Amino acid sequence: MLNENILRKVRKALALANNNPSEQEAQSAMLMAQRVLAEHGLSIQDVEEPEDKQDKNVVHEHATEYGKTIWWKKHLSATVAENFRCFSYINTRRGASQIRFVGLDSDVSLAIEIFKFACEAIQYHLSKYRQDIKESGYWKKEITYMVNDYLRGYLHGLDQKFKEQVAKNNWGLVLVKDALVVQERESMNMKKGKPTGASFGGNHGAYERGFTDGKSFDSNKKMIAN
Repeated sequence: MLNENILRKVRKALALANNNPSEQEAQSAMLMAQRVLAEHGLSIQDVEEPEDKQDKNVVHEHATEYGKTIWWKKHLSATVAENFRCFSYINTRRGASQIRFVGLDSDVSLAIEIFKFACEAIQYHLSKYRQDIKESGYWKKEITYMVNDYLRGYLHGLDQKFKEQVAKNNWGLVLVKDALVVQERESMNMKKGKPTGASFGGNHGAYERGFTDGKSFDSNKKMIAN
């Protein structure tokens, strides 16, 4: 059946990125999952659940454990949530925090998988960039600023990649959040988030390299075998 084939393709894309974390595969998995679902006007929920099941289940699930939430992961979660029909938010407890997603249950499951793959991709690229600038003889404080500039560029590049894909394929309506999810988010009365607290140096080169890495998905690379 078509629905089973869609589910198989999405799972295979994610498995490929997870089992062989090259520079581009985690990003490829994100975009591939979004593309396959959107092309058919579906969320994962449409594939996983039987047609006669009427109830929609809105859930809250954590994507990270309690601890200190790094600023770039907070921004990344918002980008992923926007592109997979969810909302993300920070939940705090006893001075610790964790990232959570709220949405239809299977949309949340997919968003969390994508978020984790994206974290792996960013950390992979960041380790390469950090090594490069260390070898160039920068001071420790300069490296901190440059790393944050790089990360900001990476997040902007990744966000731009999603936006271009949505615009190119006219997926705007497909990615609209379910009314129950919007209602749940509004009922939470969440406070406005605080500034990142990260220090930036305004290094254009660092930002541009991050932006390029964030958009480095190779659309010609075949991720899924028919």
